[in-house]
Amino acid sequence: MIVHKAFYREATQTTLLVTLTFLTLYLVVSLVKLLSEAASGEFPVHVVFLLLGLELLKNLAMILPLTVFIGVLLTMARWYRDSEVTVLAACGVGLGRLLRPMLTWTAAVAALVAAIAFYLAPLAALLLHRIKVENTSAYTAGIVPGRFNPTRDGSAIFYVGRIGASGRLYNIFVSRTQFGKGGVLIAKRGYEYKNRRTGARFLVLLNGRRYQGIPGRANYRILRYQTYALRIKRRPYTAATTGLTRDEIPTLRLLRSASPRAIAEWQWRLAQPLSLFVLAPLALVFAHTDARRGAFAPLFAAVLAYFAYANLLSIAHALLARGQEPAWLGLWWVHGLFALLAFTLFSRRAAGKTLIPRLLGP
Repeated sequence: MIVHKAFYREATQTTLLVTLTFLTLYLVVSLVKLLSEAASGEFPVHVVFLLLGLELLKNLAMILPLTVFIGVLLTMARWYRDSEVTVLAACGVGLGRLLRPMLTWTAAVAALVAAIAFYLAPLAALLLHRIKVENTSAYTAGIVPGRFNPTRDGSAIFYVGRIGASGRLYNIFVSRTQFGKGGVLIAKRGYEYKNRRTGARFLVLLNGRRYQGIPGRANYRILRYQTYALRIKRRPYTAATTGLTRDEIPTLRLLRSASPRAIAEWQWRLAQPLSLFVLAPLALVFAHTDARRGAFAPLFAAVLAYFAYANLLSIAHALLARGQEPAWLGLWWVHGLFALLAFTLFSRRAAGKTLIPRLLGP
């Protein structure tokens, strides 16, 4: 029990540190991307951090298996380096005994990953799509400053000289058709406004002019205004406007579907917690170090094994989604292949055989 508690404590601490490092890098990259999209007018700035949190939750189930694998690998590598595994073996605690607490700890982490993969990640993907759809206006979405941009509904052409840090628009030009008549709006600046009581949204233009009609005809008009509000049609969130992707569909709905894409998606979600039970024995095997081989050779082999496993899962997922392999085969052949590899390597390592050193070096 002392050995078990020591492993639980150190593996948890190391894995949390590795996970925090990976999440920090992921958040920085995602934040830069979201801020770039917000600056170009894809969605309001005030929803950036909400979208960032949902992006993280959406991809967390794919990040955790890697961080858990690295955390266990570093923990056991430290035990080998400090001869703790050797001391335990001399006391009658071999690799088979060490595998038990590792699998128990892995099962607890796998339960968390399963909850994220089966429920939280699809929910986060759905909310992420919904927020983007409902906070995207027909006028200001996808605007690139300094260029003429057609609106999403095709009813107008929009030009903005620049977009301020607060989301305000400057040097605005709008050419649109309304009630069968063409018109042009010019304004020095503007902003989006939402009525809190009714929920209606407007594009408010300030200090500008409105040109309506055909120049040279009697009905041509030029109007000067201080404030001009354009009503923005809200894009309702419906199945027709969203076109749900596979990662947004609830798991229960996937299980009720017999389409290859649905089967591929739920097998992919199942693979995320299931892969932990394959990676744990591999981490224990590749953590072994000795003076002749060096400390980095097993780490390199472990990373290579992980990426081979992940890439083969991606290939099998794509083949299954396209209907190019049967559902009964699916992703199972990849799990079976690497589970057999892990069992073989672990058995030889527990028996004291030298298969791994011969593969990795003299």
